[in-house]
Amino acid sequence: MPMLAANEALSAHHTHACEVTLLVTWRERSSEGRKHEETDLAWRALDGGWKILYEPELVLQHPRTSPARHAVFYRMTARNRVWMARRHLPALLVPVYLGTWVALTLARTRSVAGLRAWFGGFVEGVYTSCGERRPIRWRTVWRMSRLGRPPVI
Repeated sequence: MPMLAANEALSAHHTHACEVTLLVTWRERSSEGRKHEETDLAWRALDGGWKILYEPELVLQHPRTSPARHAVFYRMTARNRVWMARRHLPALLVPVYLGTWVALTLARTRSVAGLRAWFGGFVEGVYTSCGERRPIRWRTVWRMSRLGRPPVI
């Protein structure tokens, strides 16, 4: 069965097999971890012409972590969301997507320390390298919107 690393481009040459196993690996794995890798992979799969099947019976197991929200969680979530937008969204959608997430974060986060860490991560995401930019096509934006998941939320 073909294996596809998450840092590879998803393209038609992978579609010859009935099944493809997606091996999620990251070249830039840090000790602090990554966030939003599922969204990153889904956006790239849709842009490559793949269909995404929702499987409610599937159980995803993450390494055991504390469910408590802490400064590193807030910072990494914001930084990686900014990086993902900068890497994968058409330039016109980046401020819309990030503006939406600023508003949602302000509405949802009750902790001043959490907000401080989140905005620190947001600034870090703006001013540090996000990796190679490969924006999805506008056709993909339209397709995602028709599926009820516009890439602005």
